[in-house]
Amino acid sequence: MAVRSRFSTRTVVDSRYIVPWLAAEGPLAYSPAEPPAKDYFFQYTWILPEIFDHTVNLREHRYFGSPLKDSARFLFDFWAKVRNGGGAALQRYFEFGLLSPQEVRTPLAAYHYVRKPYNTPGFVLIQHGSYQWISSEDQPLIEAGEVLLYRGIGQASVFRQLRFRPDELSSANREVWRKYLALQADMLSDSTLSFNTIHDRIKRCETGGLRDGTWLADELIEAAGLDIDAPGFAKEL
Repeated sequence: MAVRSRFSTRTVVDSRYIVPWLAAEGPLAYSPAEPPAKDYFFQYTWILPEIFDHTVNLREHRYFGSPLKDSARFLFDFWAKVRNGGGAALQRYFEFGLLSPQEVRTPLAAYHYVRKPYNTPGFVLIQHGSYQWISSEDQPLIEAGEVLLYRGIGQASVFRQLRFRPDELSSANREVWRKYLALQADMLSDSTLSFNTIHDRIKRCETGGLRDGTWLADELIEAAGLDIDAPGFAKEL
């Protein structure tokens, strides 16, 4: 039997905006502007049980998904500073995601954070309970609103980005694009589903214990009527 979270993980506000937090309302809607009063909400086996592999004992502590508290130390320090009104942590930027028939924008929050033990200035990026720290030195354009992130895919040496104008698509491809947008909107509208689809084809040490390698997104793609096996626009997307 599937274990369900006792808390809402719905991320949509006013039917078209997506928050970068774990939820739009309820106990998981905490943010640096309104942080949770205690660390209970950082033990993901308790608040987001459905993101974990069935072999994980949900009674064990998983701090932001990690079994070792020390590996998440910088996040506990970040939230402690936020609770105490630390000025550096409260300098912030965030943008709601957007749902519309023409486009889907993902939400993102970024907060200044000086990381120990070397007092390295940088930023904590937050999206649906996922966190990444990046150094200011590696992000020369961040003050202008642009973040440079890259993770290699397999043995590829070139990053491919599909670009096109939706208004120039054929009627058949516009229908594919519409279905694709609706599917992406569904995935982003719930933080648990977002977690599980992002990790659905990944196997690496830092995601050990999560529901990785499930290929869940492919199931959703097939249910949406998109053919990603045959050559064509759906496969390119």
